[in-house]
Formats: sequence, C-alpha cells, structure tokens
Amino acid sequence: MSVSRNRYNVWEIPNYTVEEGARYLHVAESVLRYWIIGETGAAPLTTVYSRKPLLLSFKNLVELYVLESLRHIHDIGIRRIRQDMEELRREKPSKYPLADYQLATRGRKIYLEGDDELVNLTAGGQRAFKEILKPFLKRVDRNTKGIAERLFPFTRKEHRESPSNAPRVVVIDPSIAFGKPVLVNSRISTAFLLSRKRGGATIPRLAADYGRSEEEIEEAIYLEEQAA
Repeated sequence: MSVSRNRYNVWEIPNYTVEEGARYLHVAESVLRYWIIGETGAAPLTTVYSRKPLLLSFKNLVELYVLESLRHIHDIGIRRIRQDMEELRREKPSKYPLADYQLATRGRKIYLEGDDELVNLTAGGQRAFKEILKPFLKRVDRNTKGIAERLFPFTRKEHRESPSNAPRVVVIDPSIAFGKPVLVNSRISTAFLLSRKRGGATIPRLAADYGRSEEEIEEAIYLEEQAA
C-alpha cells in the first residue's frame, strides 16, 4: 500500500475527460488533443498515463492551462513553447514541468523562476532579473516547493481578456470532491449546482440554500453550462 502511495498521488490520478478539460480551460477539444497526443515530428506537450480512455490528471490540467495562457495572453507560439519546455526539462527534470515549477515571462520569452532570479528558457539558460508574475499565473496556487496544488479556472472565456479582474469563484483541488470544480471554500460542485438548476431550483433559491451570492452561483453554473 505504501509503495502505491509513493508512485501515485491525487495530483496525478487520471480523472478528467478531454471534453471536461476543454470546458474548464476554454480551449477547443481538437487543440487539447493535439497538445496531449502530438503528431509525427511534434511530441506531446504533457504526459498522460491513460490513453484508452484518454484521461487527464490535475497536473495535466495545470500544464494545459499554462500552455493556453502563454499562447493566448502572451502570444507565444507553440513551436517556441515546445523548445522552451525541452530546455526546462534539461534545467529541472520533471514529468510535469509547467505544473511543478513556477514560470514568468518577459516580452515573448519564458522564464523559470528560481530563488533569486529566473532562468531564461529561450536563451539556453541565460540568467535574467526576476519579474512580477502575470495575473493568469496567479490563478495557480502552489506549495512552498512551487508544485501546483489548486487551479482557479476562468468561469467565462472572456475573463481571459482582463485576468486581473476575473472572479475566483470556482476552484479545482484534487483533495476536494475528487478534484471536480467546486465553489471556493466549499465542497459544492459546479455539476451539482447545474443539476439542481435543471431540476427547477432558481438562482436565488440556490444562493439562499448555500449562503452564497447569486453572482457566485451564476458563475459556477456557467462553467458547467457553456460549450467548450
């Protein structure tokens, strides 16, 4: 039993379908599949343990979230990201480098954050000054070692355009509700709220039942209702 715990933890358990990942991250399923599976001459950008069926772990979700944020918000191309990840694996060996190490950016270059400085991954490990992290990276809570433990997904795709003002209403935490999205500071899953709404419960009723604002309930349900 102890051997199993050492080899397998809640952050690496295959637990999410590609459809769920696409919905939570606001990325097309076809794009996620390309990043996950790759193609001839293009290796996968994250490591998955379950391919039949194709399932993602929490660490996969975090890596894909960071990839999409780099691509969308910072306009960094996938070819550049792929090169940087190869450099990152040489600098800090890890199956999940984007989940296990904190990153920062300057212009269109990616940096690995160290204790006092950053490693410039696009310049062969050249050192650079530390930079304040961008708002989207702050939506990943990390432990003292820099390993991702919680993800606060955007409940709406348009929130990515102004991430500093985007609400942190929903959290994905592998230690709560089997890692399914829940209202922050609760065990109330977004899927359960949607099922109650479909069963006839109104937003005001749900807000009253759980002591949350109507805005929080609406955002949580929206994450489940939207098309990927």
